[in-house]
Amino acid sequence: MAERSGAGTAEDLDGVIADLRALSEDIESCAVLSGDGDLLSSSHAPGVERERVGAILAALVDLSERLARESGKGQFSQLRIDAGGGHLLVVRLDGGVLAATTGQEARVGLVLYDMRNTRGEVEKVLAEGDDQ
Repeated sequence: MAERSGAGTAEDLDGVIADLRALSEDIESCAVLSGDGDLLSSSHAPGVERERVGAILAALVDLSERLARESGKGQFSQLRIDAGGGHLLVVRLDGGVLAATTGQEARVGLVLYDMRNTRGEVEKVLAEGDDQ
């Protein structure tokens, strides 16, 4: 479901997320955040507080960026968090992030591969939205 409309951008992001989920059956939900931490699009189930998810992801990205800088590593390119019931995966974009959740038995390397391959499509949609 789109979070913020803007001349087709939200619908285009929804389409890219739907394609990613069709490509990688291990993905349970996806989200795209802008560089400012705004939730632009997500595929979370009804009943999930999307604003809260967006805020948590934005805080996580901010902490990851700070840790990478403080450690002298520059910027993070991807993040993987293993939780008891699954995984949270985040891939950095030019101007935002692409995040996904999976189940415990997911093929995480393959999901990250698919997310990195989808990065260009998401960035293209975000750039088109900036041009308008």
